[in-house]
Amino acid sequence: MAVFHVKKTSLGEDKTSLVFKGKIIEGPISKGMTMEIPVTGETVIKMKIYDVVQFDKQKDEDKKVGLVVDFYNLPDDLEVVQDLNIADEDLNIADEDLNIVNE
Repeated sequence: MAVFHVKKTSLGEDKTSLVFKGKIIEGPISKGMTMEIPVTGETVIKMKIYDVVQFDKQKDEDKKVGLVVDFYNLPDDLEVVQDLNIADEDLNIADEDLNIVNE
């Protein structure tokens, strides 16, 4: 499992995504992986990483990487996660598939 330290969370330019700016602490992280966002001590929201971006011009080394989570068609979820105001926190990143297959 990878670990990402979030320094700051901000609304994406499209207003339907959040960008978690920070740095990778452990392991490789790529789009399609799952970010575990803590809500309470025991509850987490699992969201798929839509994109991983580099902020080359960012002078603060702690905000050089951005993990983008897309909330298109999920405005209530966007509001809940944005209200958590995640900053200065380590998040677990798992390489798991969120798609549920019904057989």
